[in-house]
Amino acid sequence: MIEMDKAQRMSLTAQVESSLRSALIVGKLKPGARLVTRDLAAQLGTSITPVREALLRLVSAGALDATPAAAFLVPEMSLQRFEEITLIRKQLEGLAVRTATPFVKKKQLSELKKLCVSFMQAKLSGDAALALEANRAFRFTLYGYAQMPTLEALIEQLWVQIGPCFNYLYPQPAEVVNGHHNYDHLLEALQAGDGVTSEKILMKAIDDGAAILKQHYFEQ
Repeated sequence: MIEMDKAQRMSLTAQVESSLRSALIVGKLKPGARLVTRDLAAQLGTSITPVREALLRLVSAGALDATPAAAFLVPEMSLQRFEEITLIRKQLEGLAVRTATPFVKKKQLSELKKLCVSFMQAKLSGDAALALEANRAFRFTLYGYAQMPTLEALIEQLWVQIGPCFNYLYPQPAEVVNGHHNYDHLLEALQAGDGVTSEKILMKAIDDGAAILKQHYFEQ
């Protein structure tokens, strides 16, 4: 009975952590946001214990900072840390795309194109939250095709840390929203089975996003 209770609590903690990680990855929680354990437990309809355990796991992962008053903070991102994470992301995500390319056949390409259309539509509608969700779906679907779960987990860990900054990717100028997107070129390279070019385009997409964040977040 005791073991069963423990297992149930651990399962609930994992569910809460997964929800919070997703919120961080897609920018639902902005830098500086304050998370109160009791409030989160009420929102999620659970007890305080699994929420606190999930929050502490995210502190250990470098995604949150703990405060003395049973609250947790989404940390502000320094430019130095941002540039470090961006450099690592380019290497890991580039590797994922290059490795995934041979596995992107007709079915996979069709799925990626559908996800890309959803992303573009969200951008055109000006719905930043939906655009961030759609972007995550596109990228991690592609990374999943690499069949390297450890690599995918490392990439997700970086997104958990940098995701709150993604809020500042939007709004974007009309010429950027309506112009030819990196993903159009990426899909072409994937269709051609060109892993090297796919990797370069993905790295450019990260660089382009980083440039927007530097302007909208770090230079404000």
